[in-house]
Amino acid sequence: MKKTDLLIHPIGELATTRGGEGPAHGRDMGKVERIKDGALAVAGDTIVAAGAAEQVLAEVEVTDETKVIDASNKLVIPGFVDPHTHLVFAGNRANEFVMRCQGKTYAEIANAGGGIVASMRATRNATIEELVARGLQRLSRMLSTGTTTCEAKTGYGLDGDSELRMLEAILTLREIQPLEIVPTFMPAHAFPPGENKQEYVRRIIDDMLPRALKLLHESANGHRPVLFNDVFCDEGYFSLEDTRAILSAGARLGAVPKVHADEFANLGATALAVELKAASADHLLNVSDDDIGLLANSQTIAVLLPGTSFFLNLKEHAPARKMIDNGVAVALGTDYNPGSCHIFSMPLIFGLACLHLRMTVEEALTASTFNAAHAVGLGDRLGELKAGKQADFLICDVAALEEIPYNMGWNPVSMVFKNGSPVHNRHGGE
Repeated sequence: MKKTDLLIHPIGELATTRGGEGPAHGRDMGKVERIKDGALAVAGDTIVAAGAAEQVLAEVEVTDETKVIDASNKLVIPGFVDPHTHLVFAGNRANEFVMRCQGKTYAEIANAGGGIVASMRATRNATIEELVARGLQRLSRMLSTGTTTCEAKTGYGLDGDSELRMLEAILTLREIQPLEIVPTFMPAHAFPPGENKQEYVRRIIDDMLPRALKLLHESANGHRPVLFNDVFCDEGYFSLEDTRAILSAGARLGAVPKVHADEFANLGATALAVELKAASADHLLNVSDDDIGLLANSQTIAVLLPGTSFFLNLKEHAPARKMIDNGVAVALGTDYNPGSCHIFSMPLIFGLACLHLRMTVEEALTASTFNAAHAVGLGDRLGELKAGKQADFLICDVAALEEIPYNMGWNPVSMVFKNGSPVHNRHGGE
């Protein structure tokens, strides 16, 4: 019998991907166990049993010290993993939302002095303390909607000192609140105004990346010393050659590649991501059929961001249905940022994925938990309700999985558990 500190029983529906060692590809994303009358047992920070109540109760020892939570008529799922956010920034760009409502495009707003460069000005003027304070507010909102792990990028400083200050803020936030944060270094988010482009790329390679890796290792404090390195490869931003140079240089230092790929134009970034064995290729609105074939035969995960195409009011969205039908491993993220997608809620992204990307609810669950965990290098311990996995899970005030997208716009998350401990309760109490 397995000792248990926490037992969730009875459970109206327990839903979880049952994946293998790597991410779930293609139709395997739909292989989700949906168990009525389920139970979940936790010891310390680890799941010891999960599944049908009869089976779980036969495996675990329930004592007077075991805390039991009744989740009758409720849904229990893994905590959401958000693999793509621009969490840390100063200022806001609400004025750009108004411009977009008046028909201005992303490029037109950027050419008028908005976009990433507008956030650069505010972020450069912010102290670490200010960036951390804003980050704490945003993380609290994300946690309340069920995100238990998120990736967070730099990319609004666009010079060495400002980018390192953003990274320091991200590493500080990792230590002072319960949501788990995966850091990504992204000085290659845009070219700062007035800079020589090739000189800026050279500074990223020769100065910023080594400093970022040094800071990461100095701040490890028990965390895994892994840093992702991301580049915005698109028209008007970084070329394919720039992207290859930056990601290759980062890899030589130990940084793991990611790519903002083929969002507005197809420059070959997805193919490069596969070639460099990037953890993920993100956005992919203009991915080609050949690129889809490459992704399907790789371990590079397609991170799709339906909130961005929705927020930008685009007619077309990433071709998720084609990707899944052709064997690609797909994940979902918010792309939370100050301009093109000011959406932090993974339940809302879940709903948009079902509506606009034509994903089934089972595929959306896999994409926002199990595959998303693999996209940030944590698939070995996160994203499943399975014995031996970290006890990150949600209790939702709905009876079945399809009620998450059905109730789009309302937060269904009632309780959030991280490492086996309650870290948010909408109804109060522990």
